[in-house]
Amino acid sequence: MKRFISSLGLNFSWLPTIKQQKEKYAYAKLFFSLSFFLMTVGVFAQNTIKQKFHYTIKGNIEMIEKEPVGYLLIGSSDGLSGIEAQTSNVKYTYTKMGKIKPEEIQLIPNTPYLALSRGYSKVIIDYTNGNEVFTQANNGWGAIMSVYPDLENNTMTIMGTRITGGYALGVYDLVSFAQKGIVDFIDKKLMGAYINALNFYESDGKIFVRTEKGIVCIDKASLSVNWVYSDLERTSSIIKVVADAKKGEYYIGESNGKDHYLHKLDVNGALTTKKPTKLEGMPQRFELVDNYLFTHTADLKTTYFQLYDRSNAEKVWKDAYEVGGSIHQAAITPYGIIYAAHKGEINTIDLATGSPAVKKDIKTGPTFKVFEILPNNQAFYLTTKDMGVVNLKTGEPIKEATKFKKVTNMITMYDEKNNRLVVSTGTELFFIKSDGDIKKVADIDFKENETPSKIELRESGILVGSAQSNTLFSYDGKVIYESYFKAPGQSLLGKVAMGAMAVALARQSIGENYAGRTKSANQSVGAANGMLSEMNKKFRATSGSKDHLYILTKLNDGVGLVKMNKNTGKVEAEIVLDDKKPEYEVDEDYDVLYFKKEKNIIVGYDLK
Repeated sequence: MKRFISSLGLNFSWLPTIKQQKEKYAYAKLFFSLSFFLMTVGVFAQNTIKQKFHYTIKGNIEMIEKEPVGYLLIGSSDGLSGIEAQTSNVKYTYTKMGKIKPEEIQLIPNTPYLALSRGYSKVIIDYTNGNEVFTQANNGWGAIMSVYPDLENNTMTIMGTRITGGYALGVYDLVSFAQKGIVDFIDKKLMGAYINALNFYESDGKIFVRTEKGIVCIDKASLSVNWVYSDLERTSSIIKVVADAKKGEYYIGESNGKDHYLHKLDVNGALTTKKPTKLEGMPQRFELVDNYLFTHTADLKTTYFQLYDRSNAEKVWKDAYEVGGSIHQAAITPYGIIYAAHKGEINTIDLATGSPAVKKDIKTGPTFKVFEILPNNQAFYLTTKDMGVVNLKTGEPIKEATKFKKVTNMITMYDEKNNRLVVSTGTELFFIKSDGDIKKVADIDFKENETPSKIELRESGILVGSAQSNTLFSYDGKVIYESYFKAPGQSLLGKVAMGAMAVALARQSIGENYAGRTKSANQSVGAANGMLSEMNKKFRATSGSKDHLYILTKLNDGVGLVKMNKNTGKVEAEIVLDDKKPEYEVDEDYDVLYFKKEKNIIVGYDLK
């Protein structure tokens, strides 16, 4: 049986800033490093971890950020410094731009590169050594407005304006930064005065750039312009593009929020119909399916599904199929279009007629967490209200729905070894299989009205945790240990927790979208050479190796951290920071903790 599929809303942002990148690590620090506090009211640690490293930074420290593969970045009033884990000295300080704000730093994921931005001026440095690898002035750019890494092809795409004038798109090798090609947008008669230099679209080996008047189609391999289409509404900001380049078919959906159109273009970029076809709503998803174009559009209240004939761009169904509200998931299958709507309904649309297979929608609880299409016209669903298995052809339940008593925060994890979901509703823990078999493991009653926020599958068991409590269950559902850790102070904890949660939620959308675009990004980049390959080795070496939590709490000698073993729940050591509001970063991969001791001093603790 295929893995359970959990759908998340995606909202791609061009590159995570350091502040956004912090989401990944701040989230981990909250729920891996801050989240499980003292195991008992009094902590009796076996030893105290002493300071080992001492770093003096030029200027006043204004930010510290842990980065992948063992590096800490320190922003100060003088510049940007880098420290390599488990070394005794500051490795470099980059001072050419002076004081650098966190929002001026963009981490290029799965590479050792940072883009430093000030206005439309950008410099890319290798954060492992502080060396510049790309400057816009030395490469002919007047202003750089966006940077997109393409890790599958080891390239970087830049959009902006050239020193010589006019907008352009440039592609560079991601290892050597040698220029692969430049596409200039200089035909103002066809394109207009400007392009959207913040985003572009890709489909079937083509890059599509929005201009003032329309769309430019660029061949990704040769970086040459295939055609220019000049008949889009100038105010349309919502664009969807899908192509079958071999057949010379291009479909562009546009919307300005009020008017919505479909343009079918030929191999030369010419409109194949007398005028664009009107769409019911704003384009959400276009997909080519056999002889049809499937469109998913929406307005603020309704979702619309429609099929168009690829030979003439005419509607296959007389009327679009309408669903109230938004869609969690829609899949095109040989049986039809199967969808799950967020308001709590499932149905199948017949491809030939556009009619529902089940006259009365299959009702479920609202807000799907998991929806999986099974063999024999069946589907498994899990919502924040209930769980069940239904027959998509008849609408009848295969297994009666299980309704959950009280859901405070539903989180799920797929247990691949046992082919089941581990589900916490916040008040109960369940093991659930896709055939509807459900086993209640335990009631959950964390102290201080907390609810579980994390499930981690470990060899030693299933760790379920919140900010101050955690429980390790065996894979047969027995409790191995339970623990409760008192926070150092509610005001401090609340401030840290809310900040980390906010960045974690934003990071999730970026990370999911990015993963979808790059597929096997690490392996692709690692196949290059030099530091990229070394980074890939380090990523693989450290994955899944964390066995401890480093937990902020109130110790007998002041505020500090305890080192707790995830497998046993025992506190093994403590670190006294002697600071009521410490600024620190824990690098669990390289067993080091960094603490801002003074305005220009960072100290390090060896956690091995």
